[in-house]
Amino acid sequence: MDSVLVALLLFTSITFAHPQQPHSVPSIFLYDDFERCEATASVYCYARTILRVDQFPAGFVVPQTESTDRIVHKHRAQYLELGICLRDCEQEVKRLSAATRKTLFQPEIPVNFTFLIPNELFPTMPADKRRYETLVNVCVNQRLRTRYNITGYTALEYCRPKPKRTARPYDALEVMFLAVSGTLVGTLILTTLLDVCRVNQENAIVSAFSVRRNWMRLRADADSPLHRDLLYIDGLRVLVNHLVIVLHSFLIASVAPAQNYSELEDLANNVPMRIYLSSNAYLVQIFFTIGGYLLSVNFLRDADRGPIDARYAGNKILNRLVRLVPVYAFFLLFSVSVNVRFDVNVNGFRLFTAENAICRQNWWTNVLFVNNFLWPKELCLMHTWYLAADLQLFLMAMGVLVLVHRRPKSVGAVFLVGVVVSFAVPGYITHQHKLHPVLPGKLSEAKFLTMYEPWIRRIYLPSYANTGCYLYGVIAGYLYHRTKNYKLQLQRFWLYRMINAYVTPVLVAVTVSSFLWYVIDVPKPNLWVSLYSALYRNIIGIFVAVCFLRSIDKPPGTLRSILSSKLLTTLGKLTYSAYVLHDVVMRFLLLRENFNSVINVQKFIAWVYIVTGVAFAGGLVVFLAIEQPMIQLIKPYISRVCPVRVKAKQK
Repeated sequence: MDSVLVALLLFTSITFAHPQQPHSVPSIFLYDDFERCEATASVYCYARTILRVDQFPAGFVVPQTESTDRIVHKHRAQYLELGICLRDCEQEVKRLSAATRKTLFQPEIPVNFTFLIPNELFPTMPADKRRYETLVNVCVNQRLRTRYNITGYTALEYCRPKPKRTARPYDALEVMFLAVSGTLVGTLILTTLLDVCRVNQENAIVSAFSVRRNWMRLRADADSPLHRDLLYIDGLRVLVNHLVIVLHSFLIASVAPAQNYSELEDLANNVPMRIYLSSNAYLVQIFFTIGGYLLSVNFLRDADRGPIDARYAGNKILNRLVRLVPVYAFFLLFSVSVNVRFDVNVNGFRLFTAENAICRQNWWTNVLFVNNFLWPKELCLMHTWYLAADLQLFLMAMGVLVLVHRRPKSVGAVFLVGVVVSFAVPGYITHQHKLHPVLPGKLSEAKFLTMYEPWIRRIYLPSYANTGCYLYGVIAGYLYHRTKNYKLQLQRFWLYRMINAYVTPVLVAVTVSSFLWYVIDVPKPNLWVSLYSALYRNIIGIFVAVCFLRSIDKPPGTLRSILSSKLLTTLGKLTYSAYVLHDVVMRFLLLRENFNSVINVQKFIAWVYIVTGVAFAGGLVVFLAIEQPMIQLIKPYISRVCPVRVKAKQK
């Protein structure tokens, strides 16, 4: 989630509200007019303010308080997001007496701003805090006292320098991105022309980069009986990828500067929506189960054809990397370079400048595929945690498959130990850290959910907490191979019959009951909470694996026929590029969002399908320009370095 991105979770843009009655609650988005401030050549600062709820009369209901209990040392509080034009603040503060300024400056409230963008990302911030923070505190509290009869403590996140008339020169990373992009475009045009004109068609670069040939590869039908049998999985990827975009579109709605934010709060707090949000944790686990299933069936097919040795393992791993790295590296380079130039309005800081700063500091975690662990606190390209976890689980599953291939009699014990560990790890983490057992689906946490939420960082992202779903895919692939090649009769085994009979009702029961953990305050740690957490993190993987097994010997029904259609199987080849790209699409969609928006069903549906359509259209371009060319160019070298031997056919 999910999905879900620091720039999206931190974005706001709305002007200061009009004066209201004493003890009323201000909007959580309080932004001065950015364009007017920039026109006056003033510094514009982003900040956050914590309000103490004990300032309000007894019985006064203050929204947005649930998520801040952990952050404000158990002092219930509401936080505000601010945009401050310093020239306006200076003029307002000058009119105040020295005594009034002193009473309005309140730095003593004990606040741990873990949800602030860290100052070390911006070299100018230590000086800016010394220069401006007192002024901003007094200014904001004067506005809050005058308009709402409350005060708070304000901390700066970032101050824009005064606008310059001359354009900022391009640095080395930006030049590198532009050079790479220009080289790709030039190569595509040249090789496509050569291919169309039938000039030097056998050249490796022409064959790899020709748009015409890569379009044919995209449209090509399945080339093996195994791929044709599992064709519906390509369509399933498209469906799940679309549901991920729906979830992320809901996050857009939850952080957009909406006039009707209270309506969104009410929507997010009703039981059906809480069930839906909590069940979105299943989406990435379905991808993990698919990954384990495909790895297992392909590995076991290859084991029948040739020896499984170090060269085979190296070939599989390198081919995996050549599919992942080029597209990933291109968008990582974008995020550390030219994306900051799209910071052109009040929204741009949180969408592009902050992401650029985080990526420039923490890019190495993406390069090493370790950005799904607990460090660092700020994650670059947040949604790409899935790529790191998936690669780690792929390597783990390869080790398991090699072990059961070398020691076939140990297969039952290996799988049993794996299942026990897969249940034990999330249960232990939940118990040890006193966590809720399900995905936190509260709108009040949307601004910093994926960046700092303990459940996300400790259970949702790490690969060691997701082993179960990948393992169930591996087990399903093993049983598929045995059924297809050795006529294994699954219905003869009582364990399979029992799981097949009960997995669906258990999944429904776990999903429907997930909202209870945010209605009933269960003291933690608690054994029942840990047991529920273990089941919640494993049940969807078991269900999907059983569905795969159910389809082995059954003719395709309506759903499998639709998922196996030419359209969906073609789009299935674009899901990786579309997944990596959709984050950029969402940023640009939010960049153009005006303040005082009204979020309604029509607008939400429009967001979903704009993001989906543009992501897959962009995914097509990326597939033709980067993904397939790199695969076609590098794969022959991998085959020469790590050749896979095939057994000679017996006469």
